[in-house]
Amino acid sequence: MADIHQFIRSYRDHLSTFKRTSFDDDNHQFLCSDESQSVLAFDDIIKEKYPDPNIRPKSFDALYIHENYLFCVEFKNQKKPDKQEIAGKLVDGKRELEVLLAELNISRDRYRFVFCLVYNKHIPHEERYKPGLYRSIRFEYLNQYIQKGVVDAVFTENVDFFTRQFKKQLRKELAC
Repeated sequence: MADIHQFIRSYRDHLSTFKRTSFDDDNHQFLCSDESQSVLAFDDIIKEKYPDPNIRPKSFDALYIHENYLFCVEFKNQKKPDKQEIAGKLVDGKRELEVLLAELNISRDRYRFVFCLVYNKHIPHEERYKPGLYRSIRFEYLNQYIQKGVVDAVFTENVDFFTRQFKKQLRKELAC
């Protein structure tokens, strides 16, 4: 049985950073400015595997690997991200990741899969000066994918919270 290092070697041409994988084409903006951590640009891997956009499955932006955790990271810079699109990125992306692992004879059972939706917190202009009124975006519907066994955990947090948790949980600095 191979391990995740074989996966990284196989896709080393897609090594990237959180900064590059967090780029929002529509608004020409990076959601994260960190270039210190290496990630795999998972969207690029899927685009290479499926050059025809008509048959290409949805995929998450980045794959961050830490020990036996595979963090499937999706960055969103929208006021109201589409629930079906997010769910598709989780389900299709995870399925494609498992296929890629299987092709390299890497057992998925050795790893924990964590889906991270990192979003830019949009506070309506009229709510910006009213303390306590604005509540962050909730994606509770994604928890069903934990119960179904698709992923082991789901985190849906704004960029600032993601940065703090990254440092707290993984003991690594992240500049987003």
